[in-house]
Amino acid sequence: MFFRGLSNHWAILFALALSALGLIPASANASLTVFVGEPFGNFGTMMPVGHTAIYLDHLCADGPLKLRHCERGEPEGVVLARYHRIGQYDWIASPVMQFLYATSRAEDVPEYMTPELAWQMREQYRVRYMEALVPDGTEKDRATEEWWETAGVAYNRRVWGYQVDTTPEQDDAFLRTMNADPNRHLYHLRKTNCANFAAAMVNLYFPGTVKRGDHIADFGLMTPKQVARCLYTFGRAHPDLHVRAIEVPQVPGSLRRSRPVRGGAESGLKIKRYLFTLMVIQPEIPIVLTGLYLDHGRWPMNQNAEVVGPAHFTSTAVVAAQPAAESPSEAVAASSTPTETMPQQ
Repeated sequence: MFFRGLSNHWAILFALALSALGLIPASANASLTVFVGEPFGNFGTMMPVGHTAIYLDHLCADGPLKLRHCERGEPEGVVLARYHRIGQYDWIASPVMQFLYATSRAEDVPEYMTPELAWQMREQYRVRYMEALVPDGTEKDRATEEWWETAGVAYNRRVWGYQVDTTPEQDDAFLRTMNADPNRHLYHLRKTNCANFAAAMVNLYFPGTVKRGDHIADFGLMTPKQVARCLYTFGRAHPDLHVRAIEVPQVPGSLRRSRPVRGGAESGLKIKRYLFTLMVIQPEIPIVLTGLYLDHGRWPMNQNAEVVGPAHFTSTAVVAAQPAAESPSEAVAASSTPTETMPQQ
């Protein structure tokens, strides 16, 4: 062996020197992040709980329905989320840059976003990545109308992220489970929403982290804020997981700005039209809401979050031995039809 005859001390120093020169790959901790997107649009006004997804930075998308290990030199990460209407499928896997910005390159993220440009970039993404699930001519069909929410999320929402370290063994087990299980439509607003999916994904990595009793302040409805809170609390109790928080700002533009994420009791107390109505109709309810909020629902979303932009998600993976395959061409003909009439969370 090359290091035979060297002491362990000198062997380690020699390996570190090679790594610094780029002759051997440096190791990097894998991580799981709970993404919480702020609510926006009409639905987000009525039910301001937002949307949640899971970001894994050492696994990649093998198309929208399968996972694989990332290849060397490939921008890291995949985002998994449950959707209400994308055909017969329960969840979609999106490359992290596509999920946030509908492009694979940080330099292609516009400094100012308009509805027309957002639709054009999403159409390019659909043709490049989702055409088998959403063929031409079905872009606005009711059965598949939520496809656009798998790309360019940061154009409509500010996104909060709560991240902990994972191990290669956990990633391997997760990949096998997700690729083996049937990907069939399960969405139900109360029982199997996007937050229930995220909670199940967290529990695959860290069993028991998100419990049903954790959403008492949301009247039995699992919400994105509760999933994030559970992971953050779990991470704080396990320092070896190096819990941290990030903020992905909403890209400036003419699209409506997103709103703060709320829980169930919190919405009843902090949204004036709900609070005023309850005080007039049944004034004892706000008292109950206050108790629930103070006991179970009071948790700030920012948690000293680090603000990150597109460059944060374009680092390269080092976990595989094969070079990355060439990415598909970005030059795809696009429609210019704006999208302001689609359902929004």
